[in-house]
Amino acid sequence: MEKWGYIRVSVDRVTQAAGWEDQIATLKELGVADENLNPEEASTRGPRPVFENMLAKANRLATPERKICICAAKMDRAFRDLAAADAAITHPENPNVIWLLPDLSKNPLDAEDPTQMLLVRMMGAVAQFERDRLAERRAYGIAKAKRDGKYKGRKPTARAKTPEVLKLRERGFKPDEIAKQLEIGRASVFRILRDHREGMARGR
Repeated sequence: MEKWGYIRVSVDRVTQAAGWEDQIATLKELGVADENLNPEEASTRGPRPVFENMLAKANRLATPERKICICAAKMDRAFRDLAAADAAITHPENPNVIWLLPDLSKNPLDAEDPTQMLLVRMMGAVAQFERDRLAERRAYGIAKAKRDGKYKGRKPTARAKTPEVLKLRERGFKPDEIAKQLEIGRASVFRILRDHREGMARGR
């Protein structure tokens, strides 16, 4: 069975370096080779081209003789919520593509195993509840800070380096080189350059 890994952070791999490295370590422990890692910097609420392309490729290539197991360190790295995970596991486009989510089960998930699926749904529901409570507490804290006049929003990360990104680009540096030199994510560099181009176009 081939094992593919999916890694995701919602900001960029520099800002969330600890989580990024933890995911890589978990996937390697599960037996995912470096060449089968699929990293992405994206929110689950927005487009995730790496995830979609990986899944489409797995659905295209997997056969009874070549089963593909897609691994993610945690359910929320791959899926928006428990319902999305449940749908992917129980109604796969290709039954030869299976999932391994170690925070739910140490074994590949088998939709035909009622005991395993019961445990997965129970653990997934608890994890979902904990995330919802965390989001609720965060929202309450932000609302209170706003009422007290203390809320300043999230501290800018890569955006704060926009002038440096544009300056290096003008000097002929490639996006990968800019990302490495400024220690920000490659996706952030592309986002800054895209926003700059769009801003210039609107100003014409």
